[in-house]
Amino acid sequence: MHLTYSARDAGYRRALADSGIPYDAEIVRVGFYEQDAARTAALSLLESPRRPTAVFAANDLSAIGIIEVAREIGLEVPRDLSVIGFDDVLEASRMSPPLTTIRQPMRRLGAAAMSLLATLMNGEEPPERHLRLATQLIPRATTAPPRSSGQR
Repeated sequence: MHLTYSARDAGYRRALADSGIPYDAEIVRVGFYEQDAARTAALSLLESPRRPTAVFAANDLSAIGIIEVAREIGLEVPRDLSVIGFDDVLEASRMSPPLTTIRQPMRRLGAAAMSLLATLMNGEEPPERHLRLATQLIPRATTAPPRSSGQR
């Protein structure tokens, strides 16, 4: 499993807690950052009696797979289901509807990684080994308020 899974899961749990929403393990599915696995997990979640009105996917390709499954079972995004991805890959802005996502500062991340590598290759101790860069919500067309209060 990717190391980023733990950080994204922790962020999801923190956002729930900050909003006063209890964490519910029964509605969490793991897609292993792969579109096919995400599709299988999405089908399980979206066909369950406790179908949510929104899904946060750990990456954009998983989010795209979730949207495909939603369409296949007759759900409209965002009318019936809001979907948010993470990474802001090129496909996110080009799909229909364009995917709401969390953008990472990839150039800054790459530059920081190269700087860290150069420092280590010079036999020096870097000032920090873990760098956190701010992400940015990119609202597009896959999110909307829930239609009814009868669903999660």
